[in-house]
Amino acid sequence: MKRKNQWLLLLGVLLSVAVISCKKEYFNGGSLQNGVFKMSAYEFLKTKPLYFDTLVTVIDKSGLRDAFEKEDITFFAPSDRAIKLSMDLLNTTRYFASKDSIFIKDIPQSIWRKYLSQYLIKDKYLLKDIARYDSGQPNVYPGQYMTSYDGYIMNLGVQFSDYKGTRDVGPRTVVFRNIGDIGNPLNFGATVATSDLQTNNGVIHVINDTHNFGFNSFLFITDVNEYFK
Repeated sequence: MKRKNQWLLLLGVLLSVAVISCKKEYFNGGSLQNGVFKMSAYEFLKTKPLYFDTLVTVIDKSGLRDAFEKEDITFFAPSDRAIKLSMDLLNTTRYFASKDSIFIKDIPQSIWRKYLSQYLIKDKYLLKDIARYDSGQPNVYPGQYMTSYDGYIMNLGVQFSDYKGTRDVGPRTVVFRNIGDIGNPLNFGATVATSDLQTNNGVIHVINDTHNFGFNSFLFITDVNEYFK
């Protein structure tokens, strides 16, 4: 019952969050820059503060900085706006519950790591390395299941599209979904807007600006509120 009430509260404030969220210029269906960057994944994110300054702070808070600097990784990068959307939603629910606001610095490392690590995979995966995914034919084109950096089950796939009536020759889109339990998948997805940004130690795919950090904001908000009970 408690979780049901939290869902109702969360749904009730979605519109208000959409109104109060501020805007930057974010990636939207295009490419930031293509090619190879002679720096670590962490350094690359730091060079784009307009998009990733808050994300870099979360990486530092999560304790995962070494992975971004030294290990071979693939990172599906949520923008600052994705983090802001979930933080705004968190604090709007707290406002309606007559509770104090919470800031990024207040949230413990364990929570930041739990959710950030879902976007992080060991080893490098370029677009050409990713299997096809088709939501209409999942048995034929299931994408590929893999574990995130901390062992959470994810699904990665490339969606094909048609062009002028010809099947599968249009633009292709990388889709990244959190699964959790294959038998009872959460199946919240994120679509990549910019792919194949290659750094010395990793590949970065930038998620589009409609994404909420944590894939499922309700779970992120529930964990934060449980910590601050």
